This record gives sequence, C-alpha cells and structure tokens, in this order.
Amino acid sequence: MLLGFIVSCGGNDDEGGDGNGAGINSSHYKITVTLNGVNATDDYVSVVASGGNHQNDSSLWKINGAVQNGQTVVGLNKNSFSGATKSYTIETNTPIAALSASIQVINFNSTITGTYKIEKDNQLVVNETINLTADGADFTKNYTF
Repeated sequence: MLLGFIVSCGGNDDEGGDGNGAGINSSHYKITVTLNGVNATDDYVSVVASGGNHQNDSSLWKINGAVQNGQTVVGLNKNSFSGATKSYTIETNTPIAALSASIQVINFNSTITGTYKIEKDNQLVVNETINLTADGADFTKNYTF
C-alpha cells in the first residue's frame, strides 16, 4: 500500500493581511489622549499601552511619531501633561495580535478635562470624554483587544 501526502506551503500564513508575519487577526492601533488642567504636584495620571505580536518585536510603539526602541509597553504620567504638550498619540509600528490599554486620572486640584480615543485599523472603537471637577474625582478605564 502506498500512502501519499500533499503539503502546500503558502507565501503568507499570517492572515493579518500585510505579509509581515504579525499573525492571525493582527491589527494596527492608535490611542489619542488629551488632558488639560493636570497639576504635576497634586494630580495622578497613568496612561499605559501594552501589546505583542507573533514575531516578538520589541519596538512596537511610537509616541507623537517618535519610535520607542525596545519597548513593548509604553506609558505617560502627570509630568507628560503638565507642560506645553497636552495631547499625545500612541500608535503601533506594526500590527499586533493583542492590546491592553489603560488610563487612570485622579484630580486633586482644579478641573481636568480631556479625551481618550482608541482606533483599531482606522476605526474608532473607544471615544471617552474626561471631565473631573471635584477633588478626588477619578477616571479609570482598561481596554483589551
């Protein structure tokens, strides 16, 4: 008895669509955060993005266009928003298979206002408005894709 096997190897097995080996269901993400009224002495701000792809790339992120070499996790804090820059764009350099994005803002001073947005493959999937007027007011969110 003779058994035959046929094996086919395609040029692109990554169903992510752009041939970079990022993996099944990989996506590009863009997070835009704007915060006004942050006081670097009193307030608390934590903005974190973490991701991974099937290639284990270590430079997944750009912040305001600057590549974050060697970073699979990036973050911003109250000092990021207390100077002249009030808005940041955190985006992937390459498609990623998973994203965890979180924000926590606690107001201990004057009013903090702003927005928090996440786009997945150029589609807006999160659109939050931040308006913290009272001392101790809190805005905390965590998103996973």
